[in-house]
Amino acid sequence: MKHFWIFILIAIANSNYAQHSLVKLSHPVNTDSYDEINPIVSYDNNHLYFTRLGDPNCNKTLIIDNIDVYSTLYDSSYQMILQNVFQEISGKYYKNPLRSNYNQDVWYAPLENNTIKGIYHPEYPINNVLPNSICAPFGKSDAFLVINQFDEQGGMSPGFSVTNHKNKYEFTFPKPISINNFEKSGSEINVTASIDSTVLLISMEAYSQEHMDLFVSFRISDLEYSTPINLGNDVNSQYNETTPMLSLDKKKMYFASDRLGGYGGKDIYVSERLDDTYLKWTTPEKLHYPVNSPFDEAFPFLTSDNDYFYFNSNRSGSSDIYQARLKREVMETELLINILIIDEKTGKQCPGELLWGDAYLPEKDGYFSSKDGKCRYKFFENKPIAFIAKNRGQQSTEVVIDPQELIQKGLYDYNLELRLLSDVQQPIVYAKEIPKPQNQSDENFKSTILNNIYFERTKPTVLPASFPAIEKLAAALQRNPSVYISIIGHTDNVGDENDLRVLSEQRAQAIRLLLIEKGIASERITYFGYGGSRPIAPNDTEENKSKNRRVEIKIVAQ
Repeated sequence: MKHFWIFILIAIANSNYAQHSLVKLSHPVNTDSYDEINPIVSYDNNHLYFTRLGDPNCNKTLIIDNIDVYSTLYDSSYQMILQNVFQEISGKYYKNPLRSNYNQDVWYAPLENNTIKGIYHPEYPINNVLPNSICAPFGKSDAFLVINQFDEQGGMSPGFSVTNHKNKYEFTFPKPISINNFEKSGSEINVTASIDSTVLLISMEAYSQEHMDLFVSFRISDLEYSTPINLGNDVNSQYNETTPMLSLDKKKMYFASDRLGGYGGKDIYVSERLDDTYLKWTTPEKLHYPVNSPFDEAFPFLTSDNDYFYFNSNRSGSSDIYQARLKREVMETELLINILIIDEKTGKQCPGELLWGDAYLPEKDGYFSSKDGKCRYKFFENKPIAFIAKNRGQQSTEVVIDPQELIQKGLYDYNLELRLLSDVQQPIVYAKEIPKPQNQSDENFKSTILNNIYFERTKPTVLPASFPAIEKLAAALQRNPSVYISIIGHTDNVGDENDLRVLSEQRAQAIRLLLIEKGIASERITYFGYGGSRPIAPNDTEENKSKNRRVEIKIVAQ
């Protein structure tokens, strides 16, 4: 039997005040039940890849000695083998290994202007029942760096590999990367690559230490890299440095650390490279609100246009993927803030002292004494300003106004109330956030074969006899707006392999278009065709061939 010794991921270009427009990605990317981590955006900004942990609806392929035990064994036998494999991986016994953090699957979502447009759950070999994760783009094409090394006959080993995203569901079998003298302790690791693939940044725990540091490794040949070198004390600390990301120009490195001096938990830091050795860096500076918080932030990723910044945070309870903007608009219109100081006890306007300053500096160098509790403030720069009011031992909550947020909402004359309190609350940061909708399904959806679907012979035209089954599916989707599906077409093996694949995809697309006509949002339905490559019966009789000519409905999210 193959041995399973592998790596897992850790769950959890502008000035530092530049982040704004915070958005928590909504369903179907983030879920209430599982952790989503490690957002990676393709170089063309068309796809968001991420990793979901502990989802029992994962790809359950488990290859051992060239046999997929999931498809060949009874469920009880498969579960017993899976428990043994996960115990070998983790050193722990899991009664339900599928709900553990060692169950990691790759997902991806199409993007339009950095807005989610659907969801895909790729199949084997990029996903199986073991830890799988895309860590970074590997060049400017469709290649990606993934954790672990794969054996086509079964098993995994620690390291990294490269895969290509071929089409909607399929990735090439990962090719291993060789790193000279690659030695580490523990199973947790993170890695990223420069966009030209010449540099790897690795976060790992070496044998001589008890915390994770950042290392650099350089390309020697095609998929061979040099011995990792510790980045040293310019970047690393006595705490954990994890989840590195290198900017497109290779001048800035973003990473997470739980070092002292942060907001709490893990925070995201940025450091600038000072020479070509990659061993000299500026002192890391933490990013400010709205990115960092008192909770854990990690897995930073900056898109190729240097505008959108993705990261992870558990500020909402589970680990979720967030998006922030970096670029700020030039202020071409006067922006005024009308401030009123209010006594919280009486609810009336009252005198007070107004202080203001850079939102992320402790000093407030602006001052105005208002006898009537009124003040007008004019923004001269597009950067966030913190305001606070005081009067006779009372003070307001500190409020941060980000002009970029007001500009985007078309608000150029904004009213702000500062209420004097006896007990000062935590600072308020204005940030746009989209909450995850609750699951509204009223029935238990399951992936299934869509029966009673008929097409014209050798054509993708749906026959009228199929309409009742399609109408039933459309009604179910209308009742359950949180459900996302994928329509997958299959044929028998009679004909040219490529022609069969095209036909099966066209038939799946035809059903999708009928569902869209019935009011189902297009982003809720993806489609694909496998032709005759995935039979469920031998193609030896007409009856068995008819079984292989099928349309499957796969539930991708609900």
